[in-house]
Amino acid sequence: MAMQIEKTFQVKEPVEQVWSLLSDPRRVATCVPGVKITEQVDEKTYKGTISVKVGPSVTDYNGELEIVRLDTEKHEIELVGKGQDVRGRGSASMKLTTKLRSLEDGGTEVASVSEVNVVGILAQMGSRVISEVSNIIFGKFTKNFQAQLEHPAESPAAEAQPISAVSLAWATAKGAFHRDS
Repeated sequence: MAMQIEKTFQVKEPVEQVWSLLSDPRRVATCVPGVKITEQVDEKTYKGTISVKVGPSVTDYNGELEIVRLDTEKHEIELVGKGQDVRGRGSASMKLTTKLRSLEDGGTEVASVSEVNVVGILAQMGSRVISEVSNIIFGKFTKNFQAQLEHPAESPAAEAQPISAVSLAWATAKGAFHRDS
């Protein structure tokens, strides 16, 4: 299942401060629920894990992230990631392009476009659920990203908690119910 997901948010910090965080995959990874970077292969390649809790079991994905393009002048970064379920029940790949834009009030707009391809157990949820789940994850990410900008020395706990697909699916279902009523 292939999807394109576009997200934009604004922060009050200046573009250079936001770029410093955004261009550091280790710091950004601490903002994404369930993600942990385990190894830096070279200056552009990282290995890591993502954990997704489905019911009582946790599904772990091992993956690799590569910085394909890093344009410091334009404040643009392009990443390509791919991962495989450690039990062979699926895989995922992503191409993410993020651009920063200075705002008149001194803040920064962060705009991203993700091309995501999911195969296996997560793809069975369907595009509507995956889209809603991505909205919930994005919300948590932006909150953590803002916290990192405000307090860079106080990074989140090193042990990434798994993303709970059941609680995300429940929140998604509640969101769909409230929109339809």
